[in-house]
Formats: sequence, C-alpha cells, structure tokens
Amino acid sequence: MKKCRQTARRIWGIVSKLVPFLIGMYCYYPIFCAQEVHLYPLLDTIYSAIKLYSGSVEGDVPVGLLLQIGRYWGLLVSLTVLAQIFHRMRDLVNWAKLLGPDVSVVYGDSAYADYAFESLAPRRRIRGEDKLIEGAARYLLMFSGDEKNLAFFTRHYAALRGKKVYIMLDGVARQSIEDPMVTVFSLAENCARQYWKDHPVLHNERIAILGFGPVGQNLLLYGLQMNLIDPAQHLEYHIYGDGTSFCREHTMLDRMAPDEVIFHHDGQYAYTEMRDFDRIILCSEEEQSGAVQASRLLAAAPLHCPIHVYAPSRDILTSLFGSERLVCFGSAHETARAEAIFNEEAMQAARRQHEFYAKQYGGEPWEKLDAFKRYSNVSSSDYLATLTRLLQDGMPVEQAAELEHIRWNRYHYLNNWTYGPETDSANRVHRCLVPFAALSREEQRKDIEAIESKL
Repeated sequence: MKKCRQTARRIWGIVSKLVPFLIGMYCYYPIFCAQEVHLYPLLDTIYSAIKLYSGSVEGDVPVGLLLQIGRYWGLLVSLTVLAQIFHRMRDLVNWAKLLGPDVSVVYGDSAYADYAFESLAPRRRIRGEDKLIEGAARYLLMFSGDEKNLAFFTRHYAALRGKKVYIMLDGVARQSIEDPMVTVFSLAENCARQYWKDHPVLHNERIAILGFGPVGQNLLLYGLQMNLIDPAQHLEYHIYGDGTSFCREHTMLDRMAPDEVIFHHDGQYAYTEMRDFDRIILCSEEEQSGAVQASRLLAAAPLHCPIHVYAPSRDILTSLFGSERLVCFGSAHETARAEAIFNEEAMQAARRQHEFYAKQYGGEPWEKLDAFKRYSNVSSSDYLATLTRLLQDGMPVEQAAELEHIRWNRYHYLNNWTYGPETDSANRVHRCLVPFAALSREEQRKDIEAIESKL
C-alpha cells in the first residue's frame, strides 16, 4: 500500500507539471493552424505552450478561462521547480562543506539554535531541518523543549549512533549519560559556569540568590565548586526561593563547611535586609520580572553593592538602570555560543588531568571512564582558572592541593556520596571523603603532584 501511494505521488508530480503544456497545446494549435502567419504551427504551438511556465500568453490570441488556468498553473510549477533547485543547490553547498573538517549541523526551532549557528564559522556550519545530514563532525539538537530534542534523537538514533551529539536538555543530568559521544548541556549551566568565571569571589561574602529556577540552582552548584579561595573561608549562600525539591536531590548540602547554604523556601525577604549582603543575584526566568524586581530593590533599599541580574537581553536593562548599578549576565550570545556548548577547552584540560593521573598511578583510559568520573575531571578543569589565579598570587602548592581536594569532596557530596572505610562506587561510598589533613601522606602527595602538573 505504501509503495502504491509513493508511485501515485510520483505520477501525479509528473502529470501536474505537464498540465500547463498540454493546455497550451490544446488552446494554441487550432488557432495557429488557422493563421497564415504561422508557417510552422506545431513548433510555434510548442514554443507558446512552454512560455506559459513564465506566466506569458500570446498577445494575438484570445485568452479564455482554460488558457488563464494554464498560465497561472505554469507559473506555480515554475516557482515550485525553482524552490526545488534552490534546495538542491543548498544540498550541494552542504555537501561541499562536509568535505572539510570540523563541520557542525545545528537542528532546532529555538532562538538559541540561531545563536549557536551564527557563532560558528560559515564554512563549518550547516543549518539542519527535518532531514538528517550525515557526515558531520558534530550534531547540535536545540529544539524548544526536552521532549522535542529527545524525540529527534530517538527518531535518528541509528544514524547518530557513534557520532558526537550535543543535546540541549534542562531536565536530564549530564552525569547520568554514559555514552561518551553524547553530551547533555543546558543554557542555565553554561550561564552559571561563565558567571563565576567572569565574577569570581575574591574574599568572604554573603551572597543572596533571589529566584531558584534552573539558573539559580546551577549558580549554587557551580559556586560551591568554583568559589574556593581559602581552606578557612566562610561564604554564605542565601537562597530565596523554593528549594525543597533541590534539597531532596542533594542530601549532603550540610557538608559544604566552612561555607553555608541557607534556604528561605518561601522566597520572601525585606528589601532593607538586602543591604547586608555583599552580592545580590537576581535569577528570575522572566526577564521582565527581573527588571521589575531590580527596580524595586534599587528604589527601596540603600544597597552597598551592584545587583547582578540574569538578563539574556542585557542591553535593555542597562539602558534603563545604568551599568554602574546593575551587572547583567547570561546573555544568549554567551550561553548559546558554540564555544560554550562544546566546552572543548575544559574537556581537553579534564582529559589531560586524568591521563596524568592514570599514567602516574594507574587507571582506566578516558574513553572507558563512566560519566561521573569524566565530569569530576571537568569540574576540576572549571576550577582551574581560580586555582591558577591563587597560585600566581603566591599561594603555596600544598594549600592549593587542599582546595582542590575540598572541591573534589564537594563534587562527590553534591552527588550524594558518603564516606566509608572502603570505596564502593556502586553504593557511592569513598574512603577519601575526609578533610585533606586526614588523608594519608601518599594521597596528599598525589594531589600536590596533580597541582604541580598544571603549573
């Protein structure tokens, strides 16, 4: 039945294109045969019938209804054929691009897919539609919604298997994806990682995070892993927003000492109490809501610090309130650019770090690591910028190793690991989840050598 329908569609496609020509032959031939001026009526008829495809009719011929139908039908056929040629030309251009290295195909109906596409070099990008384009180095799936992205991946799973695929998903943790060729990313995660790199903590701070959606949650997660500047530091993260579900997922938040995470689950606060914070971060998912909240804070309280506002369209807010009072972050140009999505610099640093460890002390090759261990190394590479700054400022290597161990502990605690005398990965138990001073001298030396390898 399916073959019959396909055959019928092909036949109709051919016949529909011939209809204007047949109408022209039917209408013109009797008239041209009767006119003495046409010495070759058949040839003239063929020529005039073909002209119908341009929407033209002969001026000395009465134009009846049938000829008018043929005229406009022919014009429609011509436009359809031109569109098909355009698509064929685009396919040819794409094929030529695929002959070069490092070509990425971007799929998706979200505005962020356009940002990712534009951030790629013209010769290394192809805008995909429904049809899967094979032979590319990478595939980016950036539809509006997790369901659409997963549906596209499922539909083309056989063709995408073994290819580098980047899927934009808000509801799936990247540490749960075991296939090393598939990378899950979210713009909220990209935003948080970039925010702490651009606005690092330099001393003890009381930090207020207003709003606890995906952006706020990732700011807390990455802040706890990247804002380590002194083993004796004391940062306070005050969360104004419903963190009930977050606390159910992350049961070891009390192990972040000497830092504190304090939840105000009802999200309520007095404007005047905001003046006691060193940093205020507005994380409203709705940009207009963030603007209103920022304006009320600026009007109601004598704040001693600028307000950091999540603003994908930062120019609007800074033009309204001024750049001195507001620090905007999370622009779509930053979070959705290909460089932030691929995160290749951090991935390469993570791989180098693991290979150093594996060479020195033994271990599995990078390709065979499970997702949790791979992203433990990525967490370390995200922290590298802070660590490098501290070492350049004169911090002793041993103290830097202690900070790196605290970060390693936090990564495990945030994924609900606990301490045990014997490591049991299946039950998320590790014998090294202790303070740096409680490690054996051998384990301490491993951490110190890892830091020295980065210098």
